[in-house]
Amino acid sequence: MSKITYQEIAAKAGLSIATISRIVNTPDSVSVSAKAKVNQAIIALGGDPNDYFTEQKRGKIIIFNAPLPSNPFYLPIVSAARSVARGKGYVLLENEDDLSLSTIDQFLSMIVSVGAYGVISANTIESSLISRIDSVVPCVMCSEAPRDVDVPFVLIDNEGAAYKAVKHLALSGCRRIAMINGSRSFRYGIDRYNGYRKALSDAGLAYRAEYVSEIGSHMDFEMAEAAVANMLTLPEPPDAIFCVSDLLAAIAIRYAAERGFRVPEDISIIGFDDQVISRMTAPSITTIRQPVTQMGALAADMIIKKNREQIAINTFCLS
Repeated sequence: MSKITYQEIAAKAGLSIATISRIVNTPDSVSVSAKAKVNQAIIALGGDPNDYFTEQKRGKIIIFNAPLPSNPFYLPIVSAARSVARGKGYVLLENEDDLSLSTIDQFLSMIVSVGAYGVISANTIESSLISRIDSVVPCVMCSEAPRDVDVPFVLIDNEGAAYKAVKHLALSGCRRIAMINGSRSFRYGIDRYNGYRKALSDAGLAYRAEYVSEIGSHMDFEMAEAAVANMLTLPEPPDAIFCVSDLLAAIAIRYAAERGFRVPEDISIIGFDDQVISRMTAPSITTIRQPVTQMGALAADMIIKKNREQIAINTFCLS
């Protein structure tokens, strides 16, 4: 791509060509807001501000974009990534922005302004927006990635892991297996749902729509409790619930016990992630272990090495 002209930048930013020239050549003499406008204009035109601002060199900052603190699942991933980054002389900063068409320019301007070395994201983002990030700084997806993404990613086999969980319940004698899912806007939500459906089919068990609840991406306590309440008050309540996080499983165990259901005698409940909370409930939660430390460490290492190969981690076990 040919370099964008000052005329094009000026038109996009709503500034004069002379102002653009002054911002590019003597950035210390202009306001931060004016420079931000130029950053955003260059990015919107498909360029890299680093090609225009000679002092804007990529430093040692890695941005980790994740839905924190609403979901504790991401905490050990970010912690492992930070540990790897620190060990190699980098600083990892957390960012909680939801990235969309309306926010991407501001996010790109931010990563340019701080001189970010790269971006790791665990959010659900359209592949076209991921490509825009990757055109400015290297980008790696971690625990989440669109199927058509063209940047490196770190994932587990979510469909296979969900299949194993539901198969485990079926082999234990459960015949009415429900599912409490996150949002199917996330790849994991789709894949774990597909694994659930496949395991039911292979076990000769009927799929019942009233046994499936989707509570959204932020693991909302009240929505999860309402989903469990709805299932347990059905004329024929489930005898097992597959939850896509240990937090959801803990909510299900607590609510079931309050309503007189014995776990696991009356209803079996299985979680996902092997978080600390799985060992704090009574009874403890049978869960699917995700290699979260390895995922975070790999993502940070991939960014630092600028590794452009896709890597999938297929590590899971019933505990």
